[in-house]
Order: sequence, then C-alpha cells, then structure tokens
Amino acid sequence: MAATLRESNGAPGVVGVVGRSGSGKTSLLECLIPALGERGLAVAAVKHTSHGFLADRPGKDSYRLYESGAEAVALISHEQIATFTRRESERDAGPRLAAALAALPQSLDLVLVEGFSWEAIPRLVLVPESELALPHHLEHGEVLRIVHVPRAPAEEKPTFPRDLVDSLADALTHFARQRRRTRTCKPVPSPRPVSMRSSIRTEPRGVRLWPSR
Repeated sequence: MAATLRESNGAPGVVGVVGRSGSGKTSLLECLIPALGERGLAVAAVKHTSHGFLADRPGKDSYRLYESGAEAVALISHEQIATFTRRESERDAGPRLAAALAALPQSLDLVLVEGFSWEAIPRLVLVPESELALPHHLEHGEVLRIVHVPRAPAEEKPTFPRDLVDSLADALTHFARQRRRTRTCKPVPSPRPVSMRSSIRTEPRGVRLWPSR
C-alpha cells in the first residue's frame, strides 16, 4: 500500500482535527498517527499555536546563529533535520496553513492538522459528550465526522476506544488513497453517500459520515 501511494507523486491529503481547547485533539492524533503508520502511510502533523513558541534552546550554537540575524538556520543530524525560518507577522490574518504545508517533505501520504479551524480543509470535529459543536468548526470545511468525546476525570486527558481509532484510521487511509488517485488520474465518480445512522440524525446538514467498522 505504501509504495502504491508514494509512487503516484500526488499531493498528500490534508485533514484537520478541530475542537475546543482540551477536547482531546492532540490525544486523538497520538492514537491516529501510529495506527496510520501500521497501515503503511507516511503521516505528518501540523499544529497551530496561538502564543508563539521557542523551538530552540538559548545558548546552543543554532540559537546563537539565529539570534545573530540569519534569515534561516538548518540543524541536521543522522536522524533528524530542523529548519528555523523567520516569517513576517500575520497577526491580523492568522498563520497560514499553506506556509506550514510547503515546509513539509513531498513524500507524505497524509497531513493531519490540529487547529486551523478557519481553513477550508476537510475535518474531524471533536465535541465533548453532551455538548454541541461550535458553529465555526462546522462552517469552513467539509465535516468528515463528528467525534463525540467521553468526558475524562479532572486533570486527565481524554481517551479514545481502539475501535474508534481503527475506524478513523481505516477511513483516513481510504481518504489518502483516493486523494492520490484523483490528483494523478482522471476524475472518478464520487462514492454513493453513506446514510446517517439513526442515533446521529440530528447532526448538521452537509456532514458526511464515514462508515464505521
């Protein structure tokens, strides 16, 4: 599977994971990334941060070079490479996802994006149990699935059942494969819509529900 996807040289699929702060976005990605790896996919993650970040350590040579005014600094070892690049402030518009995607390797099958709810990308919407999704999480991109997250005890991170993770991983694998094919081949007919299950008929119109396992 992995060779078939990567040899096609199409752009990777991009899927967002959006939800309230503390809804379990990072915890879900921690489960999905290894599950997708088991299915042969090369996966990257992009995370939006509202408060800025310090990726290097003060006093290290790479930090000193960057602070000296270098427009970019690359740090490389046998196992990793990191690039620190200066960017113009985008406080009014917010960080642009395209800039992050352009910095990623070209050999990926799928990019999972945490946050960036304003971008027009397909998404999983995480909603705490007994609550409703925030309207702006539903408005800017196709909703692939609304994931209802069981409430976790205080000070604990949300957990996700293995069958749910497997269901989402299977669907994302299919999504990545279809994305590759439609980028490199002639368009194929859309699959027949999946009917909503009776227990979730109250979801907003336009929500496309992937079949469960």
